[in-house]
Amino acid sequence: MSKTLSFDIINLIYNWRVEESRKRLEEKLENEIYVTDLIYCPLKYHYQKKYKEIVIANAFDPVTIFGELIHLGVGKLLSNLLGSNNVELEKEYEKEVVVDGTTYIVKGRVDAIIGDWLIEIKSSKSDLNIPHQHHILQTRLYLWLTGLKKAILLYITQNRVAEYIVEEPVSDGEVSDLIRSIIAKSPAPRYSWECSYCPFSTLCPSKKTS
Repeated sequence: MSKTLSFDIINLIYNWRVEESRKRLEEKLENEIYVTDLIYCPLKYHYQKKYKEIVIANAFDPVTIFGELIHLGVGKLLSNLLGSNNVELEKEYEKEVVVDGTTYIVKGRVDAIIGDWLIEIKSSKSDLNIPHQHHILQTRLYLWLTGLKKAILLYITQNRVAEYIVEEPVSDGEVSDLIRSIIAKSPAPRYSWECSYCPFSTLCPSKKTS
């Protein structure tokens, strides 16, 4: 005998991802730059503003959802094992930076903080060449943003679970240079592999095909 469900899991996940993506786009100020904007191709920062529908559509990408669920699961596990009072999850930070006379707000959401340790969680199908340089840069940016001095970069992959220590925050000068890179829209892409995963590659004149 079949039963009619009073809820739709796929619809719940879809609405969660799409609404979160739409909210972040709508609330983002003109002078706000996310940590994730600083580590990838600078053109993405500008395309996200111009082609918001593509950003929202990409929010339901299964790879993206898988990564989000890994983050939520690991965060919940840490909270259960260490106690919710000892673990801060998904906490947002921001810092003002003046670059060439203009004030920018750099914002980031940290996966977890345990004591004086920052925890950055990454998921991947492969463990090839981990830790990746852009993930190290992202973690260093979070250290700069929070004022903490040490971090654990945790990878959850199909081949292994591994953690790496990151202890060098970026400098104010490095952050300024990354912001200047976004303003100049160069280099585009920042890494040769980015175009293969970029939702804007179908309209980007700087797309690398090899």
